[in-house]
Amino acid sequence: MFKALVRLIFPSKSNKSANYTYFEETRNNTEEQAEQAVAELQNALSAKTLEVASIEEKQQKAFYDYLFGQTPPIHCQDELSLFVSDKIDSLLKSPKHLLAALPILPTSLTQVIAQLNNAEFDTEELIRLIQQEPVIAAKVIELANSTFYNRSQKDITDMKSAFMQLGSKGLIEGVINGFISKMVPKSKVYFQQYGNKIWQHSLSTGVITKSLLQQGKLNNEIAQGYLVGLICNLGDMIIYQLMMEAFAVVHPDNQPNSFAFKELMFKNSKVITYKVAKYWQFPQAILDVLSIQARLKTSAQLKPLYQQNPLACYVHEANIISELLAQYQDERLDEDSLVTMSSQLLYSEQAHQYIEQALIS
Repeated sequence: MFKALVRLIFPSKSNKSANYTYFEETRNNTEEQAEQAVAELQNALSAKTLEVASIEEKQQKAFYDYLFGQTPPIHCQDELSLFVSDKIDSLLKSPKHLLAALPILPTSLTQVIAQLNNAEFDTEELIRLIQQEPVIAAKVIELANSTFYNRSQKDITDMKSAFMQLGSKGLIEGVINGFISKMVPKSKVYFQQYGNKIWQHSLSTGVITKSLLQQGKLNNEIAQGYLVGLICNLGDMIIYQLMMEAFAVVHPDNQPNSFAFKELMFKNSKVITYKVAKYWQFPQAILDVLSIQARLKTSAQLKPLYQQNPLACYVHEANIISELLAQYQDERLDEDSLVTMSSQLLYSEQAHQYIEQALIS
C-alpha cells in the first residue's frame, strides 16, 4: 500500500526488489543520524526511569508485547530499528504524504456513514453501490454467512439475500468491515504474527462497543459506535504496514518488533487514526470521539467523560476490555490480574458487567 511512500523516505531505493544491503550501503551517510537517534532515545528512557509508569501505559505496552512478542531491553542498541523508526517518525510528524497514499474512501462507505443516523436510507440504492465494490461486497456476504447471523446455515451468495439475512445494521457492519479489512497488513510472513491479531482486536472492540451501548440503552448510536470501535486502532495498522514495507527496502531479514517501534506506535497511533478519519471527511460526531481517544490518557478522565460523551467513554473501555481479554485468553494475565486491571482501567457499570460475564462464560 505504501511502496511509493517508502521510496520517498528512502530515496536511494531505485529498483522494485527487496534490497538486503540498503542499510549497510547507506550506513556511512546515516551513522551520525543513527547515533543521534540512539542518544535521544536513551535520554528519553533515562528520564522515564525517574517516573512511575501509569497503569494505562503499562497496559498498552503489555498489549503490544502480546501483539509483537516480548522484546529485549532497549539497552541493546538496535541501530537498524532506530534508523527506520526515525524515518517513519519524521513522516508521521507531517502526514500529508501518508494521507495521500491511503485508498480513497469508497462511495458505498461514504453513503453508509452519511446515513448512520437516518432510519429511512434507501436500501436498494445502498446495495447497488456496494455491488460496485467487489472486495466490500464479498465481505458483506461473508458476514451474512457467519454463524452469528446465519443460523439456518443456508449459503448466502448474493447481496439481496445478504441484506435479508443481516438487516440494515448488519449491512452497515459488513460494508465497514469490508473497507477497513483492506487496511490490515497482509504480508505472508507477518500476517499471522500481527495482522490477524490486530484485525481480531479491531473487530472485538467494535462488537464490545455495541454491547456496551446496548446495555447503556443508547441504541441510536450502535451503528456509529461499531464504526468508531472498529477503526479506533487504524493507526496501528497503518504504522505497522509502513514498518513492514520499510524493512522490505532496508533489510527484509529483520522483523519490525523492536522496543523503538512499540514506542512509535504508542505515541502516534491514535493521532494518526484521527487524522485519517478527518482526511476521509467522516462526520464530526465520529471525529469528536476519535479526537477524545487520542487525548484520553488516564482512567480518572472517564467519569466526567461518561457524563459528557458516553459513546467516547464506551469506545475507550471497549478497546481496553478487548486488550485485557486477549491477554487473558493468551494466558498472559490470570483471572485475579484481569479483575484488578479492569477495576483500575474501567469506569462504567456496563464495562465492569461485561468483564464479569466474560469470566463466567
